[in-house]
Amino acid sequence: MGKFEVIQTSKAVSAYGGVGSILETRNGSIMVGPFDEWPYFQVLESKFEEHNIVEDIRFKNRLNKYFYQLEHLIRIPINSLDKGWKLENQTNLISAKYFPKWFYCNNCKKYDELENWKNAWDENVKHKLPKDWNGLENENLFYPPKCYNCYLKNQDKKRKYYNLEQIRFILTAPNGDICDVPWDRWALFQLLSRVKKNESESNDTDKSKDEPVIFENINFPNHYRLEFITSEKIDTLSGIGLVIIDQETNEQKGYVSLSGLFNIRFKKQDLYPNCKPEEKEILFKPVIRSSNSVYYSNILSSIYIPAVEEINERLLKIIKEEWEDEYTPKQISNNLKRHKNIEISADKIEKLIANNFNLGEIIRAQSETEYRFDEYTYIKEKESSNRKDELVFNKVNKDYFQNNLIQSIYKMDKIKITSVQTSYTRQEPIPTDLFLEDYDEDKVTAETIIKKFTSNKGKTTKYLPAIENFGEGIFIDFNDELLNDWIQQNSTVIERTSIILENNERLEFGNQNNIELTPKYILIHTFSHLIIKELEYLCGYPSTSLRERLYIDEVLKMNGVLIYTIAGSEGSYGGITSLCDSDKIGKLINSALIRAKDCATDPICYHSNGQGVGNLNLSACFNCTLLPETSCELFNCYLDRRLLVDDNYGYFKSLI
Repeated sequence: MGKFEVIQTSKAVSAYGGVGSILETRNGSIMVGPFDEWPYFQVLESKFEEHNIVEDIRFKNRLNKYFYQLEHLIRIPINSLDKGWKLENQTNLISAKYFPKWFYCNNCKKYDELENWKNAWDENVKHKLPKDWNGLENENLFYPPKCYNCYLKNQDKKRKYYNLEQIRFILTAPNGDICDVPWDRWALFQLLSRVKKNESESNDTDKSKDEPVIFENINFPNHYRLEFITSEKIDTLSGIGLVIIDQETNEQKGYVSLSGLFNIRFKKQDLYPNCKPEEKEILFKPVIRSSNSVYYSNILSSIYIPAVEEINERLLKIIKEEWEDEYTPKQISNNLKRHKNIEISADKIEKLIANNFNLGEIIRAQSETEYRFDEYTYIKEKESSNRKDELVFNKVNKDYFQNNLIQSIYKMDKIKITSVQTSYTRQEPIPTDLFLEDYDEDKVTAETIIKKFTSNKGKTTKYLPAIENFGEGIFIDFNDELLNDWIQQNSTVIERTSIILENNERLEFGNQNNIELTPKYILIHTFSHLIIKELEYLCGYPSTSLRERLYIDEVLKMNGVLIYTIAGSEGSYGGITSLCDSDKIGKLINSALIRAKDCATDPICYHSNGQGVGNLNLSACFNCTLLPETSCELFNCYLDRRLLVDDNYGYFKSLI
């Protein structure tokens, strides 16, 4: 195995594999570097060709609101390894480095940083290795990282290569920084502290809770080394420890257990002495490298719609002239439809006027909800589209589904989804609207969650990594008046929503504080989950291959959801949309609701007053409602199946 790893192209812009993420590979974990450090970017910068660029004018205009120098959305490169080790393309590479950087040998117990392992290998082993095909020293034999010490001791034996293991613990900070625990200084600090305390105090981990470690004048001597020791009898942190050994005398200086590690905090000024003054008090906390809190990718997606792009310069001139002739937006809209056979809503014309007839400014001024409203409106107003390369959909016959409760369903035969990673956070997620907003500097503290950009150039980047997928799906829309009547007639619906609202307000962080939680929101979101799970149960589609896109807003009277899958996933070749060709879609909905009445953990789940993250779900657990994290837009929060199926107040109670 050489220096290269293969990952799926789509994973490079995803909730678990983009810039800043830690990827677990067969030979250890690696962290993906900033976009502008990728060899692909460095070779092709300013020389990107048409096939390197993802085109979505509407989406790019929106991103230009924040990334004001943005020129292009750059497609993630495709590459592969021939025979498992030889690169097919020397340019199409993303960069990643081993992280964490501390490795230990399970055989000899030596524990050190990767750089020191590699230097020792080059100094002691490299010259003894066979030459490669070009007659050069085989550089790749060190990877995956190997122990030089064990090679020297066993070079004449059958087994002489011993792969190193990575430590499982790392440090993260609320400002998005990440680093290794300084194990050498930490171990020595713990050992020296023991001299000042009696043994009972040194074992009292509660006293060190949330207290920052101060590495004042702590330097790890060059003649000291560490060994990584694990116990076969103790399976907690108490059974893992570091031994400090004086290499000059081979004397053991002491043993330090990892017990209490998670209670300790590290000040940034002690980890990085030259950090900015305003960052000195930021605290790093230890976590397991595979923890969900290590990485939250900030990804924005867009469904291609041509509505805004169809307003060309000639049409802009006509609208502007009509406005100057003192026609109202509604009159201009009617005139265009009557005389030019062009349909443009009065609302869109109003926005054009308000933004001085600048199309880009219309998109840049939109929130995430308003941006999605354009997609929602286009689908509802057009009812069908046949743009074969980008958007194909048709309205489903009302006789095929429960049209007394569901307003309309659209068969989305082809959709183009463009996704861009703008940034990421650590420790906690941030609301979607903050992806393209600056922080209020007066309110930023050492505890504030700060986003890290995908490029070292931050907001001034000219390029952002993007992927373009084609897929299919089902778009379901609810009648706003019917939903309002249901809420007004059932006070319990409001009471249950209030419980989730109160739990949300008690959270230490605003999980989705840009969302206006209403009974409609919880109803449609839960309905989406039930349909996705039913597609899994009844049709055999893995729920990991299905995703939701919510279109919900009280002011805009938007009450819809798109359930879709992308090309390459199971069910992405007509399997989902074929359900809309007959009453199978109605039967699927009915089956999902009947199944939602019965959960394996009932009656506990059904009568729950709060479960899941922050108690943000009521009657919803993994057995009945929750989905894989890649499928849900809201981290599996704000769900309650009783709003749909309860015998007294469920919206769909008449179907069960």
